Amino acid sequence: MKHHASFSFVAVTVGLSAALLSGCATPVAKPAFYPNAHYQHMGPAQAQADAQACSELARQSEVGAVNKIDAGRAAAAGAAGVGTAGVVGSLLSGHKPDLRNIAAGAAAIGAGGAAATAAGQSIGGSGMYRQFVQQCLGERGYQVIGWH
Repeated sequence: MKHHASFSFVAVTVGLSAALLSGCATPVAKPAFYPNAHYQHMGPAQAQADAQACSELARQSEVGAVNKIDAGRAAAAGAAGVGTAGVVGSLLSGHKPDLRNIAAGAAAIGAGGAAATAAGQSIGGSGMYRQFVQQCLGERGYQVIGWH
């Protein structure tokens, strides 16, 4: 019976990790441009190329470092929460907690959460990232009116 409970926890952990990591496949957020004279002169293809260049600058700047720190914090918080839930869930179901499986599950969820957080922030989830890209594009003559 102990193996069945451990297997169930691992199965749930793997499923949650897959769900978190599937968030990494989210399309990259892109700025929406106001069609001012500069945009019309440059055209949509050049505007997107300039947006990509600004995005790369953001990733290489302090904004990228801030995103990595935030992702690490999210991973630690996620892992701690999953670990605590695993212990409490085992106790409430009348089983002795299998700390090795709970720790492995917490680590997997924490890593998945970090990846999802880093991906979400690096693709435009971070307000600082968006502000950086908008400032960069503004200096090039574009007007960003939103994100899609």
